[in-house]
Amino acid sequence: MNLKKVTIISIISIFLISFLSHNLYKWIPNNLIAIFFPVNESIWEHLKMAFTSTMIYSVIEYFILKNIKHNNFALSILASSLVTILLIVSIFTPIYYLMDKKENLILTLLIYFICIIIGQIVSYFILKSKKDFKIYNKISLVLIPIIFVIFGALTYNPIKNGIFYDYSKNIYGIDK
Repeated sequence: MNLKKVTIISIISIFLISFLSHNLYKWIPNNLIAIFFPVNESIWEHLKMAFTSTMIYSVIEYFILKNIKHNNFALSILASSLVTILLIVSIFTPIYYLMDKKENLILTLLIYFICIIIGQIVSYFILKSKKDFKIYNKISLVLIPIIFVIFGALTYNPIKNGIFYDYSKNIYGIDK
């Protein structure tokens, strides 16, 4: 299998994993699950879903890539997840507010899928690069758990801002 095929598989896999991760807290509501998976329908929690889904798939991808020459794995997964998150914020959020905070499921899924595609294209080019970004890979390995801590902290202590607000339930954070 070549890197292009792995990238296509990653796009589909992250998208499918997102469906599971979107509902995991509803199925198994506990404090640990809440750190990694969405607890409400806010934009923030969907960013957490994108990040976690990418990280879950990266564990699988690590073993797939063992037989393919590549560099910068840690950097590629961090960069792809951050690009996906930034694109969701910059594309979805304005559209969501233009639609008066009402979600159009087809449009939401399409935007999410496109953001994953672009994030995985970034990953592809980082993995394909002949240059080994050793220091950035080490920094990435430190930043990934820090980002999980930030997601978890802001799930339990959300900022009173629209990105953290679940307009469908009129709540911030976990519905207690």
